[in-house]
Amino acid sequence: MIRPLITWTDQPRQNGIIAAITQVLDQGPLSILDMGCGHGQLAMRLKQGNPDWDITGVDVVVQPDCAIPVSAYDGTTIPFPDQSFDAVLCVDMLHHTDDPTAILKEAGRVARQSVIVKDHIAESWLDHRMLTVLDWVGNAGTGVPLPYNFLSSKQWQSIFELSGLRESAKVHPLRYWPGLVGHVIDRQFHFVSKLAKQG
Repeated sequence: MIRPLITWTDQPRQNGIIAAITQVLDQGPLSILDMGCGHGQLAMRLKQGNPDWDITGVDVVVQPDCAIPVSAYDGTTIPFPDQSFDAVLCVDMLHHTDDPTAILKEAGRVARQSVIVKDHIAESWLDHRMLTVLDWVGNAGTGVPLPYNFLSSKQWQSIFELSGLRESAKVHPLRYWPGLVGHVIDRQFHFVSKLAKQG
């Protein structure tokens, strides 16, 4: 019963993320790498709204029914040469890694223009606990690693700098649910940052 519920609740999540990514990414033809693309449903919907975008995925756990072309990824090295894509998407995947700085460095290596990060902010112990529960519910049974590596705003900014990237645009907070439900569940958790290479 968990998976049908997750599928239903993922629609407003995708809507919010799509709106934010479309807001910060350039219009017109773009080649995009979606890191940790999962089933590729988000990427497919992004492409439907932006037919000039060519989106390819990589993932550690490759789903056989992925909606976009996908390559296996070892979690360390992206299997593409330097500057292969105009933009790289890291959507709700960095908190599933033990070393988000290393992942962002790799994303910056294969990006020509920008890296788009959508993730969570945990400013307190309570934030971390709530995000842990939501992450478990959202990924139960998928085989996705769950280190619950949720970071504060200051930690994110430090990681961006260490990765050789600078924040050039940000959408925060993202609200998936309207009214009181959004204030309780979404809080200030969700953000999208557009990162450019430093120098």
